[in-house]
Amino acid sequence: MKSLFERLNELNTDEEIEPIDVPDEEKQAMKQRIRKKINQQRRVPKIWRNIAAAAVIGVASVMTIGFGFPTLASQIPLVSNIFSIFNEEQDGFYTEYEEFATDVSQAQTSNGVTIMIDRAVYDGKSVTLTYSVETEKELGPNSGVNTILDVEDASGSGGTSTGLQKVEDHKYVGMVTSTPHLKSPQDTVKVTWTPQSIDNMDTMEELKGDWHFQFTLEAITGDGQDVTQSVAGEGIEVTIDSIRFTDISTVIEYSQTVEQSVTDQWEWVTSDLLIKDDLGNEYLTNGNGGFSENGQDYKWSTTIKKIDERASKLIFTPEIILSEGSGNGHEKLKLDPMEVKLDK
Repeated sequence: MKSLFERLNELNTDEEIEPIDVPDEEKQAMKQRIRKKINQQRRVPKIWRNIAAAAVIGVASVMTIGFGFPTLASQIPLVSNIFSIFNEEQDGFYTEYEEFATDVSQAQTSNGVTIMIDRAVYDGKSVTLTYSVETEKELGPNSGVNTILDVEDASGSGGTSTGLQKVEDHKYVGMVTSTPHLKSPQDTVKVTWTPQSIDNMDTMEELKGDWHFQFTLEAITGDGQDVTQSVAGEGIEVTIDSIRFTDISTVIEYSQTVEQSVTDQWEWVTSDLLIKDDLGNEYLTNGNGGFSENGQDYKWSTTIKKIDERASKLIFTPEIILSEGSGNGHEKLKLDPMEVKLDK
């Protein structure tokens, strides 16, 4: 799994982004904002890898949008069972999602483009929805809706959007995931999604419109296990704090602490997890992002698919990304693996 920092280092900013002059005080303020709340990209198909970098160094714009009322999706039949389309590309990550997802079936048409939300699910940590797009306009192979979901009462959120995948003439499908920062776990969440445009990243064209969706989801029930098991090395400690098991996924909460000598040398320090079980199964991780109070110690979470019922242990190997920032290079190191016995 490539972290945000690896992608920033790989980005050729001289060729891909036009530089602008920024006052030193603004650079420092921006750096502090980024350190306070950093969001890792999820590993999803056809992800727009340069959008993360553009979000860090770009300039945000504000737009006023008119709202309409969603049309019953049965009146505009588009594409259904979209989770299964992405499941084939993601090593079975979404196998259980279709069964437990809520049927939203809301559609709106604006500027000749119909967007329909098919299904959505809330696993107690993240909200994921699938949607389809129908338009006479050719959108190209590298297009998508780059608007994250808004969850009521969240202090902030991080998220990702897949690129649109063409499934037949004039019809495309996509998926959006958002991890809201809530003060406490919620049994029910109220979700708003307001796409502003469909963006073609090859031509930089925007197909604008007024779409607005709102719906409520109940959390998938699950069981939690407190862990607090740690491993340390090279001035960095990673702790597995807890694991939550649901019918569709497994959510791991973990944290990192970093010694001052490490942060004096490296601009960014971030931790990913390599995860397998005692049966030899390896699990694809979808990072949910994290937050920090001091810019160097972070609380992270990541999601994997529902683990094999026969497994009795999970083995976590922390993979640390050390970055000098500003595209100046990075290093990667692994800490010793941790075996966590599962409560069953």
